[in-house]
Amino acid sequence: MCHWRLVRQCNRTTRVASYPWHPKIQILVDFSSSVVKKYRAVLFDLFGTVALFQPDRLPLFEWQGKTSRSTMGSLRAVIEQKVPEVPFANFFSTLSEVSRELGEVRAREMREFSSAHRFGLTLVRAGLPDSPQTLALAEELCLAHMALLAAATHIPPAHVTLLNRTRAQYGIGLVSNFDHGPTARGILLKGGIEEQFQHVAISDEHGWRKPHPQIFVDALAALGVEPREALFVGDSPVDDIVGARGVGMDVAWVNASAADLSAGVPAPDYIVRAIPELQPILLC
Repeated sequence: MCHWRLVRQCNRTTRVASYPWHPKIQILVDFSSSVVKKYRAVLFDLFGTVALFQPDRLPLFEWQGKTSRSTMGSLRAVIEQKVPEVPFANFFSTLSEVSRELGEVRAREMREFSSAHRFGLTLVRAGLPDSPQTLALAEELCLAHMALLAAATHIPPAHVTLLNRTRAQYGIGLVSNFDHGPTARGILLKGGIEEQFQHVAISDEHGWRKPHPQIFVDALAALGVEPREALFVGDSPVDDIVGARGVGMDVAWVNASAADLSAGVPAPDYIVRAIPELQPILLC
């Protein structure tokens, strides 16, 4: 929870937010003009911002003497049943290699690759033919993987309340990096907030990933606002702060762990631990 106090400075009133959990952070909000009417739209990131991921809900995965939480805890049995000709060790090492390669391309080119593509490339590289049957199996593995991720994701009631109240006063959009659009939309639907968003951009469907400017520009155009009229809310310093700043938007950084910003990342306009703390900024 942040603590607010009003400070009078040179004939203007400024609201100062300080954070006991991170004493270095203070937010200054100028009340000489109406803060509530400053923006016409608010755009949100999905994972780590609107929806929270709980790794402890994933199955246990034991591999090479180590135990972790991973979708592989359940997918291993599916893979060994569906692809008996490929040893699981071979599949898993190939999947890790493919994931690393695609991750490097994503970071470098800011292009998205679907989850099904990742599984399909893994299966072919592991020795299966590049055929419709292999593609169908890749889609099956993708859906099983996504079901486990979705089950480990939730939208807290306080987030729903904040979004409902924000939607009553602003246009609302969502811009998310995720490699399976239907799962992202299903999480919104399950959380009861899908209809709150006037525009939803998932990188799997859009093609570009944050921080590429195009995914932000297209979302702003869909909402009919200029960058200076919108606030972006997200938890990733690079994807969200750098990306939104790059197109001229103000940014609220969701910093749940009280982390420090890396060198080269511009300072956000606001810092909150969770989106309900946006209420003094947007709804007062």
